Amino acid sequence: MISKGVPIIWIVEGKAMKVIDKRKKEKKWKVGDVVCFWKDAKKSYAIITHISQEDGYGLTNLNVSAGTEDVMFAATPSSVIDILIDRGFHFERVNAKLVIE
Repeated sequence: MISKGVPIIWIVEGKAMKVIDKRKKEKKWKVGDVVCFWKDAKKSYAIITHISQEDGYGLTNLNVSAGTEDVMFAATPSSVIDILIDRGFHFERVNAKLVIE
C-alpha cells in the first residue's frame, strides 16, 4: 500500500516518471458531496443535503434506508462534518456524483 503524499516513481526507457494525483482536493464541503463515514468496520454513505424546512443542512442516507435523514442538523455543509467528528466517526469524501433519471 502506498501512503498518501508519497510520490510514485517509475523508470521507463531510462527516464524517471512521476505520477501526480491531479484529482480536485477541495477543503470545503458543499451540498451534493457524498460522504463515507464509519466508527467500526461498517461503512455508511450519505449525501449532504439542504433541509429547507429548517434552513440548515444534514445527511441523507444512501444505504439500505436510502432517503431518510440522519439525526443531525447543522448551519453549514462543513459543520455537518464537524458533527461527525464530534460523534467519533471517521469520514472521507467519496469521488462520486448523483445521477437522477
